[in-house]
Amino acid sequence: MDKEFLDLIDSVEELIPHDEKLDDDVLICECFCVNVGDIRETGLTKIDLAFLNEKFHMGQGCQSCIKNKDSWIDKVF
Repeated sequence: MDKEFLDLIDSVEELIPHDEKLDDDVLICECFCVNVGDIRETGLTKIDLAFLNEKFHMGQGCQSCIKNKDSWIDKVF
């Protein structure tokens, strides 16, 4: 790949609005099939990982949802 193309890939994050919220059907936890809509339906107004762990068992499987939380945590509410 050429350098220009690789530079574009590195800068793609700048093109995505950071205040954009995820759709309800976006899957957050594949192990326990938890999507954004499930989290929103809890009545939370901000992410509480301990609560999500207790209610949905998030983080008790492969833990990808917790390891990758920076990609979704600010886009739910």
